[in-house]
Amino acid sequence: MKIVLTGAGGGHFYPLIAVAERIRQEVLQQKIIDAEMYFFSDQIYDETTLKENNISFIKIPAGKITVYFSFQNFLSPILALMGFLISLVRLFIIYPDLVFAKGGYSSFPVILAAKCLFIPVFIHESDSVPGRTTKLMGHFAQRIAVSYAAAVKYFDITKIAHTGQPIMKKYLPTAKLLEEKLERQKEYAKENIRRNILILGGSQGAEKINNLILENLPTLLEKYNVIHQVGQNNLSKIKIASEVILKDNIQKENYHYFAFDNLAKYYLQSDLCITRAGSTLFELSAWGIPSIIIPIAQSNGDHQRQNAFLFAGVGCSVIIEEINFTSNILLNNIDLIFSDQKKYIEMQNNNLKSFKAGAAEIIAKEIVKIGLSHNS
Repeated sequence: MKIVLTGAGGGHFYPLIAVAERIRQEVLQQKIIDAEMYFFSDQIYDETTLKENNISFIKIPAGKITVYFSFQNFLSPILALMGFLISLVRLFIIYPDLVFAKGGYSSFPVILAAKCLFIPVFIHESDSVPGRTTKLMGHFAQRIAVSYAAAVKYFDITKIAHTGQPIMKKYLPTAKLLEEKLERQKEYAKENIRRNILILGGSQGAEKINNLILENLPTLLEKYNVIHQVGQNNLSKIKIASEVILKDNIQKENYHYFAFDNLAKYYLQSDLCITRAGSTLFELSAWGIPSIIIPIAQSNGDHQRQNAFLFAGVGCSVIIEEINFTSNILLNNIDLIFSDQKKYIEMQNNNLKSFKAGAAEIIAKEIVKIGLSHNS
């Protein structure tokens, strides 16, 4: 069995890997010859993870159309055409049983080429408002899965299923770890223990969040421990800035920063997360971690705000709009969440109850089923 994965950005890449993990598990259970898998995209994103999962990378040019004026927009149609022609050739040579796409500009030429070659396409959408590629290419897909129930209305009802978000195994808690985490919360009610705040900016980091956290580090460290994930390109900047800000601070050992990494070990330690409104919200939900969400002010289809309001609407999160993202408002919201233990536990439970488990397994089973029928 041969499967092609495609998508653009870390928010698409890791859910693709989550499904790839379960595909290998599924073919093993069904005693099928192991799947050959390929990742088609304009960037490799995480070479180590691809190698660990025995997935071959094939570079495909792709053109990204921005919503603002950019000379890149004039080049994008040429790159998209090149991507389509290269995808057509590479797909014809490999001739996979299915293309699994997560959307984004780099998946557009691959999906289009697959359609021309009569190769089945399965699309997954992680946002509550689908991206432009997913909306357009959804017409060509044999199956569509979505993370949010709110996204169902955008697609053909006969093709779609609300599965939830595929998450890599290493980012999910075991029953033992989750029990350990919940037990620790009971100790907070008895003793005056410092809480751990996790700051997430995604694989690329989030400059606005980083800057405000750095500005308020001395105040935050008076009460809390801060675990700060930053983009790889921002590591040196954060190192220099934090060392200057905390030079004579007796609490400086309670600040830890790291590049994009296996977040599971940090999820276990974290009591609250400050984050954007991307796919990470589902991982936080799986761990029962309340969050303060700062959605990107201008995202395609305003999907970040829509995602954030859906999580806040079921009591999992608190939202701070970018325009209101100031020191006072951030610090007040952190203190409010931690000062009411009953409310905190309620937010924690809301996250655990709202998490829809098993998405990667459901999608993998359907991919194998379609792949086998295409192969016969």
